[in-house]
Formats: sequence, C-alpha cells, structure tokens
Amino acid sequence: MSNKETTGTLTDAKVTELDKALASVKARKAAKGSGDTTAAEKPARTPKAPKEPSAPKRPRLTDEEKAARQATKDAEKAAKKAAREAARAAKKLERETAKPPAHMRKVVRAAEKLGTLAQAAELLFNEATANLTAAELATLATHIQHFNRVKATERALQQKLEVGMPVTITSGDARYIGKTGTVFKAQRIRAYITIEGVAKPVYVFTSDVTPLEAAQAATA
Repeated sequence: MSNKETTGTLTDAKVTELDKALASVKARKAAKGSGDTTAAEKPARTPKAPKEPSAPKRPRLTDEEKAARQATKDAEKAAKKAAREAARAAKKLERETAKPPAHMRKVVRAAEKLGTLAQAAELLFNEATANLTAAELATLATHIQHFNRVKATERALQQKLEVGMPVTITSGDARYIGKTGTVFKAQRIRAYITIEGVAKPVYVFTSDVTPLEAAQAATA
C-alpha cells in the first residue's frame, strides 16, 4: 500500500468517527427533547386581579384657602385653651370659696380646743351673748378669769396632792377640763395626772385640779 492510499484511509476513518460523534450528540438531544414533551406540563399561572383605580388627586389649595384653613385651626385651638383656663379658674374659685379666710381658720381651731359647757353654763352663755354688748362681754370675761385665778390660788395653798389620789381637772387646758384622773406625780405647784384614754400624763398646776372627794362634796 502506498503512502497516498494510507493517508486517504486514515482520513476517511476520522471522518467516520466524527460523523458518529455528531450523530450521538444529535441522538441525545433528540432523546432530551422527547423527554420534555412527555413530562407533565406546568399549571398555568393565575391571572392577577386588575388594580383598582387610584383615587383622584386632590386639587391644590389656593393661598386664600390655605389661610382660611389655618385660621380655622387657630380659632379651634384658642377656643380649647380658653375652655381649659376657664375650667381651672372655676375650680380655683370653688376651692377658695369653700376655704375660710386665714384669720377665721385660727378662730375655728381655737373653738375646737374649747371644752364642752354643762347645761346650766350653756344657758348662761347663750343669755349673756344674746343680751350683752361686745364691751360688756369682754368685761365679764375678764371678771370670770380673775375669779378663777383667785380660787385657783386658794386651792393651791390649801390642798396637797398625793400620788394615786383621784382628782378632777377644773381649769387649765380646755381639752381636759371636767375629766377625772389619778395623780401620777405631785410637786409643790405642779402635778402629772394620768387620764384614761390619754397616752401621756397631763402636766397641770396643782390649782387646776380638785380632789375627787371635794368635787363630789361641792356638787352634793
């Protein structure tokens, strides 16, 4: 075999192998395409709902309309503020009206410290305050105070208090006048009296108390 024949034979062999390779690729492609056609088809997409038409845009306000709207807002704001201030002023006035003046509060507190009048004393007090002038009442009050002071001095000189002695408070602090107690500690002109319902012994002058026996004898 000549060289020319050998070269032609080899070339034909290569062309044949190339044709086989191309045929194999075509066959695979054909098989792949055939598989796609047999596969289940994808479901069709649900069509989207149509969009609702957008609301029409508001027309732009003119400068006059803007000014009128702002004036309305300012007026509403001012009215609300005025209403709040009026409500606060009304509440303040109500509190001030219900509260007595400062000097009257002192008078009320002083009255709360006064003792309770017995029936006979209350009758005399009502008669005096109804029939006497302010000057006469003031003079009568000073006479009563002086009389009480004289009697208290006489009692302080005459009576002697002892621990455990029952006594009645007859003057001094109005909160305790008329109450009975027991001498807790006795000094020359001062004494401590234990009263039921009172946490600490009450500090009094010896002339502010009367031994219970003497007080009962005076009222007998």
